[in-house]
Amino acid sequence: MRLAKPRLDIGLFTDDIEAQREFWGGRAGLRLDHELTLERGWVQHRFDAHGSVVKVNHLAEGVPFRPPSGITGLAVAVQGRTEPWTGSHPGGDRVALVPPGTDGVTGIGVTLASSDPDRLLGFYTDALEFEPVARDTVRCGESLLTVVEGASGSEADDVIGPGFRYLTVQVFDADTEMAAIVRRGGRIARAAISFAGVARFGFVADPDGNWIEISARTSLTGIEVGSER
Repeated sequence: MRLAKPRLDIGLFTDDIEAQREFWGGRAGLRLDHELTLERGWVQHRFDAHGSVVKVNHLAEGVPFRPPSGITGLAVAVQGRTEPWTGSHPGGDRVALVPPGTDGVTGIGVTLASSDPDRLLGFYTDALEFEPVARDTVRCGESLLTVVEGASGSEADDVIGPGFRYLTVQVFDADTEMAAIVRRGGRIARAAISFAGVARFGFVADPDGNWIEISARTSLTGIEVGSER
C-alpha cells in the first residue's frame, strides 16, 4: 500500500469520556490533539502517540454491546520512561507504557489474538502488505502488529462496540487501496464514503472479523475530498 502516514492508528469506544481522558492524557501522558464531531452525540477525542492517534470515540447515549474484537493490547513508547507500566484503560483493555525500543516498539505496538495466528499474519502480510519482522510480528511503517494465539475476535455487523475496535491505515487513495486489498484476498466491511471535507474512508475486515479503517485524510494527503458519494 502507498501510505500517507507511516504509522497505525487505533480506535476505541466509550461512554465514560472523563475517565478515558484522564487515563490517556494523565496516566499515559498523551497530548489531546483535537476533538472531532462525527455525528450528533458522537465525538472523537484524538490523542497523539508519536504520530499515531489513539481515537477515543465517545458515544453520549452509550455504547451498544458487541463481543470483543481481537485487539487485546496496546503498547505505547513513552519518552523518559525507564520502567514499563502495564495495566488497562478504563474500558478494560490492556495497555503497556514502555521505554522506547522495548520489544522494538518506538511508537505503538498492537497485539491481536487469534485461534489461527498463521492465517491472520498471512492476511496482514499479503492483503495489507505489512512487512514481516519476526515470526509473530509485522510492521506498518513505524508501528508493530503482533499476533498471539488466543480467542479470536468475533464477526460484527458494525465497528461500534466496547473497548478497542479497529485499526486505521492512512493512505493516499482509499478507494484504490480497498479495491487492491480485495484483489489480494481481503473483504469490504463498509464501503468508502467522504466525510465533511476531512477524509474519505472505508473499512475492510481481516479473517477473524477485526475491522481495519482505510483512510485518505486531507490533512495528510493534501487531496481535497467532497461530500459523501
